[in-house]
Amino acid sequence: MYKFLALATLSQILIISPISAVSNPISQVIAPKSAKQLFDQGLKQYQSQKYSDAAKLFLDASTAFGNGGDKLNQALAWNYLSLSYQELGQLPEAEKVISDSVNLLQSKNGSKEYLSVRAQAFNTLGRLQLAQGKTENAISSWEEAIAIYTSYQDTSGEIGAQINQAQGFQALGLFRRAKNTLENVKLDIYKQQDPVLKVTGMLSLANALRVVGDLNSSWQVLDDADKVAQQLRSQELLAEVLLSKGNDIQVLQPNSGNDSDKGQDNQKALELYQRAATISEKPTTQLQAQLNILRLLAESSRPEQWSQAQTLFPQLQSLLDSLPPSRSSIYARINFAQSLMKLAKKTESAQGVISSEDACTSSHPVCSAAKVVATSIKQAQNLQDLRAEAYALGTLGNLYEQTQQWSEAENFSKQALKISQGIQAKDISSRWFSQLGRIKSAVSNPQRNEEEAILAYKEAVDIFGYLRRDLVTVNRDVQFSFRDEVEPVYREYVRLLLQSQGEQPDIETLEKARKAIESLQLAELDNFFRSACLDSQPVQLEKIDSTQATAVVYPIVLSDRLAVIISLPNQPKGKSLKLHTFKISKDAVDAKVEELRQKLVIRSTYEFLLPAEEIYDWIIRPIEADLQNSSTKNLVFVLDGKLQGIPIAALYDKNKKEYMIQKGYNIALSPGLELLPPKSINQGKLQAIVGGITKEIKFPGVTFSALPGVQKELAGIANKLPIRGYYLDEEFNSEKIKQIISSSRIPIVHLATHGQFSSKAESTFILASGGKLNINEFSTILKTRDTNQQQAIELLVLSACNTATGDNRAALGIAGTAIQSGARSTLASLWSVNDEATTNLMIQFYQEFVKNKKTKAEALRLAQSYLLSGNFEPMYKHPYYWSSFVLVGNWQ
Repeated sequence: MYKFLALATLSQILIISPISAVSNPISQVIAPKSAKQLFDQGLKQYQSQKYSDAAKLFLDASTAFGNGGDKLNQALAWNYLSLSYQELGQLPEAEKVISDSVNLLQSKNGSKEYLSVRAQAFNTLGRLQLAQGKTENAISSWEEAIAIYTSYQDTSGEIGAQINQAQGFQALGLFRRAKNTLENVKLDIYKQQDPVLKVTGMLSLANALRVVGDLNSSWQVLDDADKVAQQLRSQELLAEVLLSKGNDIQVLQPNSGNDSDKGQDNQKALELYQRAATISEKPTTQLQAQLNILRLLAESSRPEQWSQAQTLFPQLQSLLDSLPPSRSSIYARINFAQSLMKLAKKTESAQGVISSEDACTSSHPVCSAAKVVATSIKQAQNLQDLRAEAYALGTLGNLYEQTQQWSEAENFSKQALKISQGIQAKDISSRWFSQLGRIKSAVSNPQRNEEEAILAYKEAVDIFGYLRRDLVTVNRDVQFSFRDEVEPVYREYVRLLLQSQGEQPDIETLEKARKAIESLQLAELDNFFRSACLDSQPVQLEKIDSTQATAVVYPIVLSDRLAVIISLPNQPKGKSLKLHTFKISKDAVDAKVEELRQKLVIRSTYEFLLPAEEIYDWIIRPIEADLQNSSTKNLVFVLDGKLQGIPIAALYDKNKKEYMIQKGYNIALSPGLELLPPKSINQGKLQAIVGGITKEIKFPGVTFSALPGVQKELAGIANKLPIRGYYLDEEFNSEKIKQIISSSRIPIVHLATHGQFSSKAESTFILASGGKLNINEFSTILKTRDTNQQQAIELLVLSACNTATGDNRAALGIAGTAIQSGARSTLASLWSVNDEATTNLMIQFYQEFVKNKKTKAEALRLAQSYLLSGNFEPMYKHPYYWSSFVLVGNWQ
């Protein structure tokens, strides 16, 4: 009897981090021995990741099964043949054979054997459709697979298909549906009686939760898996859990703007990886753990850890040599080589060190890396694995780039691109387009060609936009580092664009640069949330209501200059965009911004004036005449990098001895007009929900001080507009807030409570009586309104929150909160201001906004000017008291 495994291979069930879904062997009709042998050999090659060999064997097996009249096993062989073609990037061939498989399985046969193969076919079809960008079709295919698995009670298969479907929802941007699906999967996994299947399922679920950006839930599932693995006394399962925990931490770490946090996170991850390497006896697990350790040590800023990294080389080389050729082993070699390259950059010059990649004799780390990559290329070619070959060739090009051997660098990069484009591997293509852009724009490259560099960078930027949802989810071995590999591409593209036509590029070039910066803002927020959960819509600047006299300012921090693109109102067609540049390095800009930020919060001195003057001269002075000549009233700043952490209102004009706020412009910030397009507020009867905390609240390791002024603040607001929900202290909890928000159309939500904005989504929170609400939990509450209601929250005010100390990218948290909350405008504070000043500013803001019918931006300017005047309290003239508050989003 021929016995096939209905769920034998992991990739049949999942796209990422599959569940080991096991079913008992099912008896099928007697098949020709040669067909069975061909199929079994193909399965072995497939599981060894030798996809080209597997495809040939599955093709022969399908023919043999067909000749023998065994349609069911022929359909199964076609199913695996499609999977092999998919791995090889041969999507048209994959589509044909899986269509043949599905068409062959059209009978009403209700046997378990038949249903199992049919379910697999729909799983494979869904996987292919997702790769083709046919996401809705993929979801339907997985729905069919789920129904079939359910019909014959195959829980493991059902779980796998549901996780696939959740990833499909994520690809469509349906994040709530993705998370709801995973919650249902969680219930099924936790009901598993087999503890091994339970832990394996938990690992897959944790990985899927990480992919959709829910790291808190991912970590909780891993904690539960840890406990079950320890009860089982399974060291191998425990090692896998530890590896996954380390990966969770590593997903968090790149976002942090706090060097101390980064160091602590790295140490935690190192300890987890080291434990995994110690307790596991599986070479593949040991290798993955050691590679992760090496990467962390190579990325460290501590020289003693670089020396520690070098001690790992012999063991890693031995582990690599012990593995048979496969895609995983090729990626592992490339991972090893990339860490060697990072170490080389930190230790010694590598210029010209590679004489021949496969016969390099130098002891330099780059030479060692070249030999490792050369082996990877040969293995990929022997396996006929084009994806792995493209990745290896591009990595070799990167090595030659590092040694400044430009011809070789360009040659191998182009070879890699030719292959990756041929198999439509956009994630790899974007990497090598970026690399080609760097090579063609390198100052020391004799074949330097900036026009070609711009074209290469544009291709990379376009692909990044296409891959938004994948940049944070791709395989860990080939994962993008946003700070190192994505953000610099946008900046170099813009830098080359803006210098390509002299001092004043044409309008088309400026528009390209503006759109690229908008895309960078979007990508940065995707990276903040670790999932592409933001909807954007193109905005034509000339269509922003000219009656509002609004100018949009884009200060762009580039490696060698600060560029300011301004869009002016009331201009002839083709004349609305202008460029001004200031020659200064990025490091100098960052240092001056940090100086201003630190000195603004020192109330006893006015030492902040010097950096405030300098930054004014960089950004505002070059556009003063443009603003005056265009009769601008509103200024919207799309701030870049660390500039997001300073208040534009406090910049100082040394010539006229006045702050920016005193010039009469209504100022607002936007994380990108494509994210928060302008829209006039309905000035009907405004109402508010208000809440806050007045009492001291203690948690382990931290105490939040009492806010005695909150009660006065909320009472003062109640005198300015009707209050439809008032929640103080114990009443201020998530359930009460959720209840009133979901059942009402009240446009203003004002919360006076402690909170923190951070460069990490997990560390961005507000405080309620029941504890901290992180940004995702908070946004879930704010987005609970009936989906049929058209009225979003017009204004969200967070009057006692502030950015995290020591986190130089913490202002991302304000932008993230503004976007994720769904509010059209968010009023928040860059730093914590004393209770009384905040109360007076807020009451005055509502006086102007509600009573005097001013726009939100004008109301904020007038309220800040009120404090600056000193009429209420002379010490409030210091910008510490009034400039902290910024309006993000819709300024109208």
